Amino acid sequence: MNVPAKLAALAARLAGKTWAHETTEQLVAVLDQQIERLTDERAPEYLADAANLSSPAAYQPGLIDLRGDAYDMAVHLDALTTTAVALGDADLADALVEAGEFAHELVARLAAAAHATIPAPNIPAANAA
Repeated sequence: MNVPAKLAALAARLAGKTWAHETTEQLVAVLDQQIERLTDERAPEYLADAANLSSPAAYQPGLIDLRGDAYDMAVHLDALTTTAVALGDADLADALVEAGEFAHELVARLAAAAHATIPAPNIPAANAA
C-alpha cells in the first residue's frame, strides 16, 4: 500500500469507516505482504519456543491458547457470514461459510492434538483382554 493509500485508510478508520482495496492486485499485494511480515516477525519466535518443548505435556498451554484463538476466529467468521447473508452477498457468504467450517474443524483438531499430549494408561497385558 503506498503512502497516499495508507493515509486514506487511516483517515477512513479515524472517521469510523472502513477502507477497502479497489483491485485484486492491491488485495493480493497486501495479503502477500501480510504473510511475509508475519513470517519474518513470528516464525523465529515460534521456532525458538518450540525448540524448548521437552515433553508432550509442554505442548498443552500453547495448544490450548491456539484452540481459543481458532474458536474466536470461527465465531467471528460465523458473525461475518450472518451479515453477508443478511446483505444478500451470496458469493461472499459462501466463501465465509467454507472458511468458518475450516475454522471449526481446526478447533476440533487442536483439541485432538491437546488430548494427544496425555499419555495412554499402561494396561498390563493380563488385563488387556
